[in-house]
Order: sequence, then C-alpha cells, then structure tokens
Amino acid sequence: MQALIVGAAPVLGSDVLVRELAAVCDLVVAADAAAEWCIAAGVTPDIAVGDFDSALPGAVERLSQAHVDVRRFSAEKNKSDLDLAVDAARAAGATELVLSACTSARLDHTLGTVGTAAANADLHPVIREPHLNAWVIASGLHGCTRLALPPRTTVSVFALGEARGVTLGGFRYALNRATLGPLSSRGLSNVSVEDEVTVSVESGTLLVITSRDT
Repeated sequence: MQALIVGAAPVLGSDVLVRELAAVCDLVVAADAAAEWCIAAGVTPDIAVGDFDSALPGAVERLSQAHVDVRRFSAEKNKSDLDLAVDAARAAGATELVLSACTSARLDHTLGTVGTAAANADLHPVIREPHLNAWVIASGLHGCTRLALPPRTTVSVFALGEARGVTLGGFRYALNRATLGPLSSRGLSNVSVEDEVTVSVESGTLLVITSRDT
C-alpha cells in the first residue's frame, strides 16, 4: 500500500502535485496544518496527525466534521509531526511512502525530512516536490535502484553517514564500489548519459536528488 505523507511546507505548485499524488496513492496522511491546506487544495486526507500548534484555531473540530481521522498529540513530544504522520501510515499498513510539501526554506526542517525518510528506508520513501524528486536507497533493503531519467539529467548522490560500495551506472562520472563520506560532494551534480541509470550501495544509505522538471 502506497501512502502519501503531506507536510505543512507547500510551495508554488504543491497543490497541483498533491492532487496528482493523492489520485494514485491508497492513503493520505497530513501533518498538522497540512490537513486543512490539503482540503483547500481539493484533497481530503484520511488521517491528520500532530499537535496542531501551527493550524488555525478550530482546525481539529473542522477536520472531524469533514470525517478526517484526527490524532492529536501534545506539543511536548519527541517526534516531529512528519514522523508521527509516517508512524500512522506504517500502522495503517503502508509499504511505500511518498512525501510532499515537506521541504522548505528552513534548512533544519528540510534536514529533518531527510532524516525521517532515511529512518523509514524500509518503506522505500520518495520525496516529491514541484522542484525536485529524491529517493532514499539503503543497503540490505533495496540497495540497487534503477531510475528512468532523460539523458543529461543532473543527479546528486549524497551519503547519509558513511556509505561503502557505491556504484553508479549510466552516469557521465561513474563510480565503482566507492566509499563516500557523510554528505561528500563527490556525488554532487553528476549527469545521466543513458535512459536508465543505476545507483547501488553495499553498506550505508544514500539520498539521490534530481530536479523535478526532469
């Protein structure tokens, strides 16, 4: 089951993209203020979770009236609202995750989103935004991923922690069982040269990013 996790950081074009993603996903879980934003965009989430500190007053009552399963948490918690949304999707039986409206101008929030995706690598998370696509690739789970991309697509590959046995195929700058340090720039701004590229890792976790317009 594929679940769409919607964060509270929409950008220009997020409304269109979220509608497209919701149409093909089996479950929509919204984090905090994202729930009412989703409804305004034409998507009623199945579940809304969070402390709702960034939502408008009365949001919980309005969401309940819209037949959304609202799960409210204390503001004093050890997890982000996005983490709680992923937990809800996992408990509902999700086997794949798509995250959207969850990166922003705030670097700390964006890094938190990457951390959430990496911590749930077993659910094959993909980040989809109007301006980018990103995949988490972890060893021992789905350590080799094939991506269909137009040639000359700019692709960046970052190690989240040390990654060993990193192999890139179909790129201008190929790697063969290389070791990448955490966030090493060695994988920055590579370029695809074939219709399909492969990214694999023997030990560790990678984040693969392309621009959305590709």
